[in-house]
Amino acid sequence: MNTLMLLALLGSGLALMVVVLLWKLLMLTGGIASMQWAMVTGFADNPAVQAVAYALPALLAACALMYLPGKAGLSSRTHLRRASTSFNPRRRARHIRWEAMA
Repeated sequence: MNTLMLLALLGSGLALMVVVLLWKLLMLTGGIASMQWAMVTGFADNPAVQAVAYALPALLAACALMYLPGKAGLSSRTHLRRASTSFNPRRRARHIRWEAMA
């Protein structure tokens, strides 16, 4: 009974976390969509404002998708994998240049 209660509590905690994350995602996308709608309907005769209204959220999303996974631990996994492989100076130099560009 005690194990069943622990699993139920763990499952409900995970379900609550998923619901909260989905709610935050829904609120963020709703805010972006409403701001885009306001900009496009308010400035219907100005194509530059419309381009910015569509391009800015897309650029922010692209930056988040490209750079946040590296900050969230992707680079630490690559360091662990590199330590288990054999040493190759060319590959290491290419990897260091690649990290310097990011």
